[in-house]
Amino acid sequence: MDKKRVLIISAVATLLIVLVGVFIYFGIVKGNSNKKTYTGGVTDIDFSGYENKELNGNFINSGGIYTLTGEYNNTITINATKADIKLVLNNVNMNTTGPSINIVAADNVYIELIGDNTIKANATSELNGAIYSKADLCFIGDGKLNITSNIDGIVGKDDLQINSGVFNINANDEGIVGKDSLVVKGGTLNIEVSGNGMKTSNEQEKGIMTIENGTFNIKSKGDAIQSISTLTINNGVFNIESGNGTDRTLSSNSDSMKGIKSKSDLSINGGTINIKSTDDSIHTNGNLTIINSNIAIESGDDGIHTDKDLYFKDSNVNVNKAYEGIEGLNITVDSGNISVISSDDGFNAAGGDGSSGGRPGSARYSNTSNSALTINGGTIYVNSQGDGLDSNGNIFITGGEITVDGPTNGGNGAMDYGDGGTYKFEVTGGTLIAVGTKDMAVTPTSGTTVTSVLMNLDNTYNEEFVFGDIKYKPTKSYNSILIVSNKLSKGNTYDLKINNNKILSLQLNDTITTSGTTGNRGGPGGGDHGGGPRR
Repeated sequence: MDKKRVLIISAVATLLIVLVGVFIYFGIVKGNSNKKTYTGGVTDIDFSGYENKELNGNFINSGGIYTLTGEYNNTITINATKADIKLVLNNVNMNTTGPSINIVAADNVYIELIGDNTIKANATSELNGAIYSKADLCFIGDGKLNITSNIDGIVGKDDLQINSGVFNINANDEGIVGKDSLVVKGGTLNIEVSGNGMKTSNEQEKGIMTIENGTFNIKSKGDAIQSISTLTINNGVFNIESGNGTDRTLSSNSDSMKGIKSKSDLSINGGTINIKSTDDSIHTNGNLTIINSNIAIESGDDGIHTDKDLYFKDSNVNVNKAYEGIEGLNITVDSGNISVISSDDGFNAAGGDGSSGGRPGSARYSNTSNSALTINGGTIYVNSQGDGLDSNGNIFITGGEITVDGPTNGGNGAMDYGDGGTYKFEVTGGTLIAVGTKDMAVTPTSGTTVTSVLMNLDNTYNEEFVFGDIKYKPTKSYNSILIVSNKLSKGNTYDLKINNNKILSLQLNDTITTSGTTGNRGGPGGGDHGGGPRR
């Protein structure tokens, strides 16, 4: 083979190798098409065969089990590359300048709690936690750990995990910080801080938070629970107060004082959650699912807010105070019991980014036909000063028992959906009773198969009304009644009685019947909700 041909073959082979390398780099490193989802957590270590060792002064530089007891006024430093370490705190009292425990390097560090342990630390700006770890760190044991810190309580720069124990944390900034992940499998966490209660901080590709169980009593001036990525709650008991309770007058518009917040998807799959928050009680910039959970909320802003889709199933949700009660791009209720009391809209299905700052009422979503409120089942009650059930796009009701005590002002309606003739308010199952002002009252649209009647009245009433076999006592004044129910039949005549006085007699000649003078809806979704970006 001549020399020129050899050179050509060699060049082609080199080019192929380079191209394969480029494809691998962009397909795997850049595209991440086969990348596994990061789940966080610390490696499960069995320390039964590990040696019990003594401290080298205040230093740990090799793997093994170390026990601390009594008084310590100097930082315990762990610097043991590629080693697994269990540090037992057995009735320890630590009072230090700088972090009380500083983990510089290790593979995995387990801190076991026995008895009653106290840590008081004057942390530094670089080593900002009373316990500060650059390695994977996991807490075990049934003991107690009391932490007082001038900056943060526990800071994990890698994965941080809590399996058990009782934690009493008082800090001038953050309570518990896990950079790559924060996983809580159990224990009792009592946290009172001037910043955020619990958070993750890795904005690159990790930063997940997972809570599988435990009791959480959190009082924070910032967000109580904040994940920079996804947040999953599978169980637990949560008693949360963030910011200044429900009083927004004591806070800056830019302060984030949410109860539970995630930057990406949020899943709540069980547990009992009680929140009083200045800002949104539950907030995510991603999708939100709430399944088999018990939630009670009081908020100075939105009760539950997601920038994307919101799904409810088999949950008891009580929004007892909020500006807007429940808000998302698409909202679906499959089952459960939901009650909302709001000073603006009860349910608001709307499109747009709700992540920027602003006071309640100073902003709105953009109007989009992609928004939909879908109710397939459950028991829903809304008491709103704004729109009761509102969608900037469509409303679909296929089941459920729904009652709305709507607004008494003329700029809003008990029911509201998109204008323009292409949007639907369609009822094919369930029962709906919606009362309020007639100025913005609407009927279901074509495609509705359940008999409906809208009665706009000449006078305003406060008393119980009876229409056929349907009886209801609104909580406030009304001059419009919308009923959609299989208890009504097309062709039959029914009397409307209020306070035992016959107001009118009405024959239902069609599936959708209207009586009295209707008002005028304005703008997509019915009326102006304000301008500018929402949080």
